[in-house]
Amino acid sequence: MSNQTNDSIGRNTAWNAGAQLAPVASAAIALPFLARGLGEERLGILLLVWTVVSLASILDFGVGRALTQMIAARRGSGTLYELNSIFRAGVWLSGLIGLSVGALVLATSSWLTSSMPDVTSWVSEARASLLLVGLGLPFLLLSNTFRATLDGLEQFQLSARVRIPVGILTFIVPLAMLPFTKRVDLAVAGLLTVRCAGSLVLGFVVSRLLSVSSKNSNNTLQPLKELLHLGGWVSVSNLASIILVYADRFLIASLVSVAAVAHYTTASEIVTRLLLVPIAVAGVWFPALARAHQRVDDEERRDLNERGVRLVTIVTLPILILLVAMADPILRLWVGSAIADPGAPVLQWLSLGVFMNALAQIPFATLHARARPDAPAILHLIELPLYLTLLWWALPTFGLVGAAMAWTARAGFDFLGLLILTARLESNFSKVGRISVRLASEGIVLLLVTLALSRILGPSLGALILVAVCNVWLWKRVLIAAWRTEISDRIQRTFC
Repeated sequence: MSNQTNDSIGRNTAWNAGAQLAPVASAAIALPFLARGLGEERLGILLLVWTVVSLASILDFGVGRALTQMIAARRGSGTLYELNSIFRAGVWLSGLIGLSVGALVLATSSWLTSSMPDVTSWVSEARASLLLVGLGLPFLLLSNTFRATLDGLEQFQLSARVRIPVGILTFIVPLAMLPFTKRVDLAVAGLLTVRCAGSLVLGFVVSRLLSVSSKNSNNTLQPLKELLHLGGWVSVSNLASIILVYADRFLIASLVSVAAVAHYTTASEIVTRLLLVPIAVAGVWFPALARAHQRVDDEERRDLNERGVRLVTIVTLPILILLVAMADPILRLWVGSAIADPGAPVLQWLSLGVFMNALAQIPFATLHARARPDAPAILHLIELPLYLTLLWWALPTFGLVGAAMAWTARAGFDFLGLLILTARLESNFSKVGRISVRLASEGIVLLLVTLALSRILGPSLGALILVAVCNVWLWKRVLIAAWRTEISDRIQRTFC
């Protein structure tokens, strides 16, 4: 792979990661002030709306993911007219889904809020917020379509230049409205206005890139069939994944207590947020792999896969080592000892699963790049009953730690299953699979040693020693020779 290609993928990854992290950073800054200004009930409504916004990529029934694959695969060999036809089919389909789901929300808004006690002052605001969500859903789904198109065109920098300010303003705008109003429906209106404006800008950017005469781009039937086929399997996978990710919280509520959900979820949210970076990496690798597959370049695909696995290890493992060593102090500082005592071991066990889940992003992207979303979807359907059975047994037996152990075991099963499927469907992936298993095994050993050493020597000293060991391991076992040379050259240029 050429240095120019490496630089392009590196820049794309940085831009995509920035776009993923921008709303998280905005929320971290704004939420404490919004909590004090709006109160718990109104903040809860705002966060529910944000959840709907975040799930736009799932509500589109897989259209965005399928659109990225189709455009990336045809970028080199297809004409601009063909790309435009695919884009138009995606817009029509996602727009129709958005209008349908939005109409459903509008029609059921009164029923959805009927259980709220009318004596409270914020029920009318909740109903108005739900109506606004219904009106905004078509724009949210279209925004996901525009973003998916830019991903397929590998225009991550253009996309991020819109998404980063939109992500920051998503919570900053409601925060700026606090001195003037405490109404949550107006805060929701501000949030949705930012997202809808971002959708319009993304649409303008895409239209400029695909600005061709429409007379030769009216053939949307064939792309529509392919979008429905690929998107259908992506939807199955997404639905199963939601259950696999969140089922533990509902079972904890029913088998343990609602308070235990807070203990578990707090620890889970801290460590699983790290997956945003590997997901950003895989988001860049996905269209690059789809494009390489169309060129029938086995060596380029193998090289891309190997570099992706190594990069995910580099950006994930050092942070996980810090979290495992400092789990108890971090939780005590953030939420207090009441949650830190039961939450620290949960965070530590989940870290093992998050590491394997991070490494699984590359084979997952590879299968989607080959237009085989059916393979991970079927794997997730197989995992579902096995995981629920294991969770049902582990939770009463080992408590919250049992739930974390079950989640980690499920992540390990998913990781190995994706490696096996990818090796069977993708030529030259066997070597990458062996490298992935080696990195996962050695990384898990480092995490377990971190856990033991931090208990013997204390969190700070344990973290200091293992981070140093991890850096040596990364240098010797993970970085490829070209990366080591580049780092050494940059250090020499900086300090010499």
